[in-house]
Amino acid sequence: MNIGIIGYGYTGQQHARAIAQIEGVALKAIAESDSAKRSLLEVQSFTDYRSLIDDPSIEAITVCLPHHLHEEATSAALLAGKHVLVEKPLAINVAAGKSLCELAETTSRVLMVEMTHHFLPPLQEAKKVIANGDIGEIMAIDEILVEDLGLFGSLPAWMLDRSSAGGGVGLTSGIHLLDHISWISQQKLILNAACFGYTQQLGNIEDTASFALTTEKGAPVHILLCWRKQGVGLNGQLTIVGNQGSLKVWPWDRIEVESGKKAVRQDSFFQEGSTIAERALVGMKGAVQEFVDAIRQKRLPDPAPFDSIVSQAIIEWSYQRSSAK
Repeated sequence: MNIGIIGYGYTGQQHARAIAQIEGVALKAIAESDSAKRSLLEVQSFTDYRSLIDDPSIEAITVCLPHHLHEEATSAALLAGKHVLVEKPLAINVAAGKSLCELAETTSRVLMVEMTHHFLPPLQEAKKVIANGDIGEIMAIDEILVEDLGLFGSLPAWMLDRSSAGGGVGLTSGIHLLDHISWISQQKLILNAACFGYTQQLGNIEDTASFALTTEKGAPVHILLCWRKQGVGLNGQLTIVGNQGSLKVWPWDRIEVESGKKAVRQDSFFQEGSTIAERALVGMKGAVQEFVDAIRQKRLPDPAPFDSIVSQAIIEWSYQRSSAK
């Protein structure tokens, strides 16, 4: 299967590394306007992604463009008969995302949103723990994520502008947390309140976001996200309290399960000394593999494209309520 990548920044380069690890798949070409980035890879390259889409030998495409360009490139690829894996969010807003889901159905093409967290081993194991009933009924959920912006290099200019990014940490990182909490708990989330902070002065986007929610069964859920200018760290921890125990998850490291009177169980999932980028690549490889499998098996991918829109709708509504105030 020949795959093309549209957009060859940091994420596009990670896609290339993931594709290289999957059997029976080849990176055929990239589309990138920056000549310096195009020179990083010895494959065919285009300055205009439409030329890549027009290549009949390319069956599937991954879209790694600024958020406001997702809809245009994804739509063009689907209409050209290509299967598409697009970085989250699916589109700049929920309405556009829904249109893309409908277009994928009409064209009978596989459309998938690259939700890396679904394929991180600690989060996959956490889902099994909850499904097995190891900690009983969920009573409360709390998650915090603090990302130092130097970890993956500085943010590109388009990410500092709400018109091209759609939002700040609440959207870019928050969509992951909302999605994986709902996925692990197998419950819909209901928004009660949200607030945003701008202390880091990152253009006109928020650097801090807090969501207060409940699960459909009434358990309280709190999410706190922060982007910091200083440092190169990533601190994330998910805690799920059950009526028979508790679960703690460090998404890029390990889990800890305390169940009743049993000894605390701890499992690590990554090679000691590996970097966050290397650990994130494990999740990205899993997402690309699922995309390829869905194409080969002629089925919807898991997660289905509409799943991420559910989380994006919570964020979009939060922004609207915040602006109204």
